[in-house]
Amino acid sequence: MRVRSAAVVIAALLVLAAAAAPTWAQQPPPGPFAPDWGMVAGWTVYADKGCGRCHAVRGVGGDVGPDLSRMQNGGSFFDIGAAMWNHVPKMGERMRAAGIERARLTPAETANLIAFIYTAQYFDRRGDPRRGEPLFTTKACVTCHSVGGEGGVTGPALDPWKRANSPVLLAAAMWNHAPRMAEELRETGTKRPVLSGAELLDIIAYVGSAARTASTETQQVVPGTPERGRVLFAEKRCASCHAVGGRGPRVGPDLGGRGHHVSLTEFAARMWNHAPGMTAKMRQMKIDVPEVSGQQMADILAYLFASRYFERGGSAVRGERLVQSQGCINCHSIAGKGGTIGGDFAKSTVVATPSGLVAGLWNHAPLMEAQATRQRIAWPELSGPALADLAAYFRTLSRPGRSSR
Repeated sequence: MRVRSAAVVIAALLVLAAAAAPTWAQQPPPGPFAPDWGMVAGWTVYADKGCGRCHAVRGVGGDVGPDLSRMQNGGSFFDIGAAMWNHVPKMGERMRAAGIERARLTPAETANLIAFIYTAQYFDRRGDPRRGEPLFTTKACVTCHSVGGEGGVTGPALDPWKRANSPVLLAAAMWNHAPRMAEELRETGTKRPVLSGAELLDIIAYVGSAARTASTETQQVVPGTPERGRVLFAEKRCASCHAVGGRGPRVGPDLGGRGHHVSLTEFAARMWNHAPGMTAKMRQMKIDVPEVSGQQMADILAYLFASRYFERGGSAVRGERLVQSQGCINCHSIAGKGGTIGGDFAKSTVVATPSGLVAGLWNHAPLMEAQATRQRIAWPELSGPALADLAAYFRTLSRPGRSSR
């Protein structure tokens, strides 16, 4: 019960939404933050399938397997799907030792579960106020700002931030405050501090513990949606300098790349650190530095975070080669050509969609393990891009009128 209730709280905080349609081959799916994406459905799969027995999410749950909110290669749907496949031998061994029956997944359940895991990475660990207190001084925050009645008066007191429910609000405030603060730092001769995401987390924790506020009302932002964020990204002139997922100008960094799959607090710290260079470039380009509300920032961040969820760069040619090189064709056939142990990929209604493909791999794993052991074959590991290539190839097999080779 402790795991279930804790993750329900996580579900309420994550920027998400409803169940992915298993018809991705016919039409693009909604992103994991869209209004019709049922994040709670993903948590339900996680709980009902018993994932929490071995895995934790943000420190809550089992400790046999890795914490799913701390995946090193969880930057897209296919990255997570590949990690699930690669994890099968070790997980199967431990489940058999514990007498746990492996759960099967439908394509819809797979889509929801991966959305849950993906978005669980959107938030940070809790900061440490004991580390944050000295940082508040060494990073010169105390020079201008007070908290708990102690500190400078040049800038606003930070006590109200105790009521903020999301780092999104902080990111917006730091962005809006940056030009004014730059002037104050120049006037006082104070060196502008550089912050890491971890340092900012600890400072936030210190402010929350030391702040004095009589109000118990929380400052709120509702979950952002990528479509609103996409429009705002253009309206606020972000698109004048930044590309997203390889599309757009390269004045600033591409914000849809792997290096920008970061948490909210890390994003806020990066915005703060890059603010001087960004504002100087905007002035050079005669663009007014825009102000953003907390809600607008939530939408923009949802757009950026979701931009890489599905990797559209899979190659059907590379996927076809993988089917051969990974030995799939030894057991499976394609249009009647190949092995007879497994099914015919060209006739499958499952592998034609990414969620169906991952579900098929997962459900197929026990048989594959047995065959690999019997034939003394090493477990074929996959990368996220390789899985995207396989998905691209299998989609071509399901196209009406395709001639088989």
